[in-house]
Amino acid sequence: MFEKQIAVFLTLCVTGSFTKTAERLFMSQGTVSKYVAFLKKKFGPLVKRNNNGVVVNEQGKLVFDYFIRMLDQEFRMEYELLQLEEPHPTVTISTIPSIVNYHIFQVIKEFQKKYPAIEVRFQESSMRDWEKDVSPEEVDFLFFHQMSEHINLLYYEALAGEDEKFVVAVNKNSSLATYPELRFRDLVDEKFFLLDWSTKKIDPILNILKRDFSKSQISYIGQNLDMILSSVSSNMGVSILLKRIIPAKETTQLKLVPFNDLEGGKVVLVRQRQVDHSRPANLFWEFVMTNQLVKSGIPKWNS
Repeated sequence: MFEKQIAVFLTLCVTGSFTKTAERLFMSQGTVSKYVAFLKKKFGPLVKRNNNGVVVNEQGKLVFDYFIRMLDQEFRMEYELLQLEEPHPTVTISTIPSIVNYHIFQVIKEFQKKYPAIEVRFQESSMRDWEKDVSPEEVDFLFFHQMSEHINLLYYEALAGEDEKFVVAVNKNSSLATYPELRFRDLVDEKFFLLDWSTKKIDPILNILKRDFSKSQISYIGQNLDMILSSVSSNMGVSILLKRIIPAKETTQLKLVPFNDLEGGKVVLVRQRQVDHSRPANLFWEFVMTNQLVKSGIPKWNS
């Protein structure tokens, strides 16, 4: 049966780092080391540490390949069992609209390709209070940007995806487009077109602008991303945005300049701990944990 120590080992082979493995799986490094030690006792030494991280030995490569094949068979068995038990199995994800720009969306497509009887449903998250958005009766998982929000690991399980970065979207002919990076102090004379973060508990951009900038400099706050990008493309002002929410097709008239005054955090997939999740929800969670949330699911020796 699927065990976390297997997911830890597979992740370690991919990341080559105890630290990165712990970050991705929301575990302590001590827990990662404990799981690796458990596998060492069972299969012998599989990895060794050096100054560059972790090196997987020949035994480790063999165990990795067997684990992948074993999990593929286990997931197939779980899928066939749930088809006998549930006429219309579903998984529901409450999510940010830009989920299509993250690797998890590719993982979801692969999941649906392998297990087509399971319907993956999406609903847009309010993010007013993310903990209320995750209830097994209505929503199996929540996918969102984690900035300063605390995830209590006594009550929730979490998997980390890509790191996020803030950028300043400016007209490509603006003088600001020549900057290698921007900070708030570089934008004191600008008009701002802002995406409305009022659905989150924290709006890191607006809080600073209200404190340090003139109210008249905020030309727009709303949910219309197309309007924001069109206004910036027309050189009417600038916008501070998370880089991955900006569609690539919208950047022809824009320059996205790194913005270093704010931490962008990361994206995470979260579910409640210690509840009876449905069989399709468990299969999805284990599939994502195995396939990771970031695009680096192939260990270095196979890449």
